[in-house]
Amino acid sequence: MPDQLIVCKSCGFSVEEESRNGETGGEHLLKQLQALHEQWPRNNELIIETTGCLCICDQPCAIAFVGTHKPSYLFGDLSPVDHATDLLTAAELYLDCKDGMVPAFKLPESLQPHRIARIPPAP
Repeated sequence: MPDQLIVCKSCGFSVEEESRNGETGGEHLLKQLQALHEQWPRNNELIIETTGCLCICDQPCAIAFVGTHKPSYLFGDLSPVDHATDLLTAAELYLDCKDGMVPAFKLPESLQPHRIARIPPAP
């Protein structure tokens, strides 16, 4: 199964601003990612999925990278407007790392302070 980038569709644009023009921050980020993903050369290696909530509502907008036999990464407090391109750059690092261990310093600089957790893979 391809690796996944999971977007929390319930996330707001920020803690103070849940939606703009009837769209949540998560929905906005998802639309941006889907548009970029269509043209991305590696789109068959990564599936973009959604979830109702990643349960870090105090740090919207949130996403997770999940892969088979790889640790999962949780990112939060992302800009739904500005981070989509850098998330696909981070996805390339995740895809290229067979064990999924992407050092924080290799992430795009804009994402480095937004990595919240690395969750070990299931046995």
